[in-house]
Amino acid sequence: MKFAKALARRGHAVHVIHSAGPEELKGSPWTDDLATPGITCHPLPQRYPTVLFKRPLTRLVDKMMYRVWNLVLPLLVKGNWFDKAVFWKRPFLDKACALIDLHGIRDVLITGAPFRLLYFGVLLKQRRPIHLVCDLRDTWTWQDGYGGALLSPERKAYERRLEEAVMAGSDRITTPHPAVVEHLTRTYPQHATKVRLLGHAIDPDELGPPRPEPSPSLRRLIYAGSMYGAHEADRYFDQVIAAFAHLRDTAPEAFADASLDLYITGHGTGNLRRLVEARGLQHHIRFHAPLPAKAIFPRIAAADAVLLFIPSMNRDVLGTKFTEVFHLRRPVIHVGDAGLVSRHIEADRLGVSLRVEELAHELPRLMTGERTVTVDTNYDLSAHLLDHIAAGIERDLLAP
Repeated sequence: MKFAKALARRGHAVHVIHSAGPEELKGSPWTDDLATPGITCHPLPQRYPTVLFKRPLTRLVDKMMYRVWNLVLPLLVKGNWFDKAVFWKRPFLDKACALIDLHGIRDVLITGAPFRLLYFGVLLKQRRPIHLVCDLRDTWTWQDGYGGALLSPERKAYERRLEEAVMAGSDRITTPHPAVVEHLTRTYPQHATKVRLLGHAIDPDELGPPRPEPSPSLRRLIYAGSMYGAHEADRYFDQVIAAFAHLRDTAPEAFADASLDLYITGHGTGNLRRLVEARGLQHHIRFHAPLPAKAIFPRIAAADAVLLFIPSMNRDVLGTKFTEVFHLRRPVIHVGDAGLVSRHIEADRLGVSLRVEELAHELPRLMTGERTVTVDTNYDLSAHLLDHIAAGIERDLLAP
């Protein structure tokens, strides 16, 4: 939606097809962008069961329906039944064809996940003479995210066939991740010339201006977003608790005003809360309801540092949150395996990278100031600014 806003500002008439979403999950980081002149939105009924991605599930009926849908969906869907667009083929194609015919649309840009939408874009190109750009914001068939770890070999093979069709049928393939570019060009050398980098965009309207240099002692920490990685995430959180307990025992003065504010999305936090309370740390490790982007960014800017856990499967995937945090000039305390993410943070002096097993010892040192982090406040992010990227879309991706 950021790109839609930027393209509309540059004079393009933009039509956005998106999920209407369920009433209980209304709200999005880009809701305000819908009012941008030049954007016309076309919400379609979600159709996918909300209970499969709504968290936490507190009602008995929701827990029962979660089990029911996990039994029923594999019988109805080929490939990945966790893809939220699996029931959108007919509604999407009907709406897209109607808009193309009515408005003479030539360029169609589709972002996944959900990845099934990219395949529907290929089907659309078979029906209408469009210029199709498919954008992979994440890894698809070669990683275990988005339910991939639970798929049988047959279902994974089906998803790979969809991926092959997208590579063959698209005019351009874009992604913000160099690792994804490398994988796609190696796996599909016959389509390598189609693949382009399209970076994560920083929207200054959303984030606000960069903030002053942080305190040498990184005592006010924040974590905002999902906590992926299941068992890895559990081990990570155990180390966070151990770090705060160690700080309490060894540096009580620093501990007195040390805090970690958690805005976790995507799943419940009841078990994590109980672990924190069992160690008497609930006044220092604090849980909050998730907030939309415009509300969370001022809190990030006010913190001393941003704690980011990245599971091993994403160690080479530099997500949106990194460029946003770098723009605000907050140090990143990255926790995870060494990879592209850790090398980027350390080489460009954007924070510090720790392995999970180091966290209990090193985090207290960072919070007391015994170990310091130097942030390059002059790090150049101009290439990530939304208008700069939108200009690149016009120049390199849209039909001539």
